Amino acid sequence: MNNKILWAVIIAVVVVGGSVFWLNWDISQKKSETSGIQANAQMHLSDDDPRFDSWGKYFPDYLDMYLSVEKQTPKPTDFGGNLSYSKLIRYPQLAVMWAGYAFSADFNEERGHFYAQNDQMSTGRNHKDFLNSWGLKAFGGQPAACMNCHSGWVPWLYKNVAKGDFVAFNTTKYWTMIKNVPLKDGVAPDSEAHRGLHGGTRMGITCADCHNPDDMSLRITRPAAIKAMIARGYQSDPIAGIKASRQEMRTLVCSQCHVEYYFRPTGQKVTVMGESISKDPKAKWWDGKQKTYDEIDIWRSGNQPIEMQANGIELVFPWSEWKKDKPFRIEMLDVYYDKNRSVFADDWIHKDTKAPMLKMQHPESEMYSGGVHAANGVSCADCHMPYIRNGSKKMSQHNVVSPLDDINSSCKSCHTQSESYLRNQVASIQESVAFDLRSAEYAIVSLIVDIKYMREQLGKMPAYQSDGKPDDTKISKALSPILELHRKSQMRADFVGAENSGGFHNPKEAARALLQAVEMAKKAQVLLSEVASANHISFKASDLGFEDMQRFNPGELKWKADVNGHKKGDRFYEEKDVNIAPPKDLIELDKQTNPFDYQALDKKITTH
Repeated sequence: MNNKILWAVIIAVVVVGGSVFWLNWDISQKKSETSGIQANAQMHLSDDDPRFDSWGKYFPDYLDMYLSVEKQTPKPTDFGGNLSYSKLIRYPQLAVMWAGYAFSADFNEERGHFYAQNDQMSTGRNHKDFLNSWGLKAFGGQPAACMNCHSGWVPWLYKNVAKGDFVAFNTTKYWTMIKNVPLKDGVAPDSEAHRGLHGGTRMGITCADCHNPDDMSLRITRPAAIKAMIARGYQSDPIAGIKASRQEMRTLVCSQCHVEYYFRPTGQKVTVMGESISKDPKAKWWDGKQKTYDEIDIWRSGNQPIEMQANGIELVFPWSEWKKDKPFRIEMLDVYYDKNRSVFADDWIHKDTKAPMLKMQHPESEMYSGGVHAANGVSCADCHMPYIRNGSKKMSQHNVVSPLDDINSSCKSCHTQSESYLRNQVASIQESVAFDLRSAEYAIVSLIVDIKYMREQLGKMPAYQSDGKPDDTKISKALSPILELHRKSQMRADFVGAENSGGFHNPKEAARALLQAVEMAKKAQVLLSEVASANHISFKASDLGFEDMQRFNPGELKWKADVNGHKKGDRFYEEKDVNIAPPKDLIELDKQTNPFDYQALDKKITTH
């Protein structure tokens, strides 16, 4: 009897022990599956190879999510999406606001992180011959600084080509720097494998841009972001770039690129890589001038790297007025850029008004910082990369799309309201901000038309002439406060327009900035009337609206001259689904937005 009891106890202990062991093993497996992290000893990851297939073989589920955009049918949303239509066709007023700048020629809806480098290489804004033939003769070609936020090869190129010299990296010509992407073993330079989207020269954002290869922890890899955050009050960190909590890093890794920035001249010459094509007398640009680089992503036809001297530039985020743990305010840009005018006066001079202008980029980080989600500790990743279930795994969604694509995972992890209610809330906010933005844009275009008219009239007067011809310097001096209002009003409208949430990240700040923009534009028109009165010029302030803007519609992008085998009138883009006309319902939406047609816009809005 005692033996039976003993054996029963032994069996029970074995069963319980085995169960505990199995349970512990299962929990460990689940933890591993949840994090997606395998032991470093099993991985061979390095910044020396950021290609998708090198990192993705260890995290195939994450890679599949990220690459899924390639197989999806592009779709627009009311104020975003990934259908790459021409924003200049949808918003023709932008062509007037950016007159004289490359964005006035080509500006499309973005397609996301995967296509970031491809679209940067393809845009007309990156082609000197095209822009020069288009009438933008001052354009000398983009620098590699433009690559900072588009290519996963940037850290490798910065380290191995620019030898850790950030100024040298930024100053090198874009098309020269991209030629240095390393060849994969057995791959030909002119192959799809090398010049494609999956690890080649057109590869966009990668795992390595945000993750440390040693343990997959989050990190900042872009020097401009690290410098800017230190200027705000963060401490540097040799591994992560800066010291911050994991939750903070789930926002800050996005702040490497989703920001306003500019290229600050260093005032010094720097040695950079050039191209031997600059010494070939037979190599000419469209206008007959000597070619200085080859507008392609590979070395060809005997073209080789050389050393050259160039005026140094550095990618900078204008953040020194924006302190850590404080919300961003639009006036901070006024203060910053005014302080730095002696070094950086403008992005370009407006073709029609001659005002020194600032072009805003994509300031999601700045706008978001003062919003209700930031105040409650919500990170970018919480909404744009929400946790989802994939079998037994809990994973962060890596397709990086709008939260509206999966409201249940993104919004309803915090909000208890119905999906339709939350969707309506977003629509209501974005439509309200869109009304304010259209009001500002229309007011600014009205101002531009009036300034152009006033310049023409003043130019007819001897007091504003030199040698019998209009003197732009004299005219600009007379219009100085008006040109300053044009600069600052358009900066505000551009800030909100370039910010990719349609104002949702911070509707209060968006509305405040746009109200200022309208006020400044109207004030400038009042000052124009005073100039007109003082010079006995007939003047009536313009008040243009939606229908007036349609007159500025540039249509799809086409070659304006016979260039590089292309004929005048040919479509610029080879990709058939890029730079297309926006869907008609989006044009109708814009028509209803300003003046605000609540009966049409509120059809899909409910209060529950």
